[in-house]
Order: sequence, then structure tokens, then C-alpha cells
Amino acid sequence: MRILAFEPPTTNELFEFEPIFRLNIGGFHMDITKPTAVMLIITVALLLFFWRAYSKRKLVPTGSQNVAEYMYEFVDDQVTKPVLGPEGAAWTPYLVTLFFWVFFNNIMGIIPGIQIPTTSRMAYPLVLALLAYLIFNIVGIKEQGFFKYFLGIMFPPGVPKVMYILLTPIELISTLIVRPFTLALRLFANMVAGHMLLAVLFIGTAVFFQSGIGKFTFILPFGLATIMTGFEIFVAGMQAFIITILTAVYIAGAAHPEH
Repeated sequence: MRILAFEPPTTNELFEFEPIFRLNIGGFHMDITKPTAVMLIITVALLLFFWRAYSKRKLVPTGSQNVAEYMYEFVDDQVTKPVLGPEGAAWTPYLVTLFFWVFFNNIMGIIPGIQIPTTSRMAYPLVLALLAYLIFNIVGIKEQGFFKYFLGIMFPPGVPKVMYILLTPIELISTLIVRPFTLALRLFANMVAGHMLLAVLFIGTAVFFQSGIGKFTFILPFGLATIMTGFEIFVAGMQAFIITILTAVYIAGAAHPEH
């Protein structure tokens, strides 16, 4: 029996997907690719989970309500209270949604049959970053007033006036232009790097396994791939935590600039 030679995928094949189906709404065409479908499934699943958990709340939580409350308390204790304080409780539902939406989209990179972290598509981290950008600017304007908010960004208090020549353009560009893009790039770059690293190691495992160069040469890349899969779970959680806590930090900074 003839064994077909293994053909490793190209770099484009790791990130470019053919449309599963196309939507045509009033002349507007939208392609639904694999990452988009996965993202939509995760979004719907989270909505259904939280709806199920809190549709019939009990004084003593059980089942899905118990899990949902643990998820809520984790973000509230680790992000909301330390960063926003007790008055920031109103932001906890959004931060909980943000954390777990990002985490489950990140973790898709190690799920067999899916194997693509949807956050490795720049559009999704960018939307999250732009949403954070809108939120903290709206909060800042609401809490301080339009002119006071932007003057506070350009002219931070407690700085020698001569330093404003250098500091004002830096603060303006950093806060209003660079901040949302760095927030998006941090998540995007980490998930792309992890996806490519796992792909290289597992492709190397397949190549060595079929090459006949030593009977057990595939063990090394396979072992490294297994270790890196565990590390990727850690990265998925860490990146979800980072984007969530930075969003909270930006909101807190806009609401309470004196801190």
C-alpha cells in the first residue's frame, strides 16, 4: 500500500479560510469563515449560559448559577474591586463578559478540529480595543466635562510647565491614538505567535514521523508541542486577564484622573 507524502500547510493556510457560506442582505455580501463561525458560536453559547444561569436564580446557587457566580466573583475580586473600587461594581458585568469571551476565543487554538484562536484575526481585538476606547473617553467626558477631560490629558497636573512642550504631544498621541492600537496588538500578536508555534511543532512532528530519519525523531517536536499546548492555555487566560484589567485601568483613569 502506497503512503501519501505529507504536505505541510503554507503560512497563508494557517490564517486564511474559504467562506463556509455567504450572506446577501440587501446587496451587502458577508462571508462567514471558520473563525467567524466559531466566534459567533462562542458568543451565542455565553449568552445562553448566562441567561440559563440567572433566569431562575436561587438563594443557594446550584449548577450553572453556581458556575456563573464563581465566574462573576473571580473578575469582581481580581479586576473590578482592586482597580475601580466598590463604586465600579456597575462595570463588572461588562468586564466578566469581556474576560470570558476573550478567553474562550483564545482557547480555540488548542481545540481539535478548530485549532484557530479567533483572536488571531486582527478584526476582533481591534473591535474590543475601539470599544474600550469609546468607553473610557465617554466616562472621562461624563465625569470631568469635555474640556477638563482633554486638558487633563494634555496638561497632567504636577508637571513643570516647561515640560508640557514635550509631554503634551506625547500624552495626546499616547492616550488618543496609540492606546487602542497597542491594546489590540498585544492580544493579536500573542495569539498569532502561539498559533504559529504550535503549528510548526505539530507539522514538524508529522514530517519527522513520515521521513524515516530515525525511528523516534518525532518524539522531540511532539514533546515540545505538548508542553507548548499547556503553555498556550496559560497564555489564553493571561491575555484575557490583561485586556480586561487594562480596560478597567483606562476606565478608572478617565473617571478618577487624580489617581
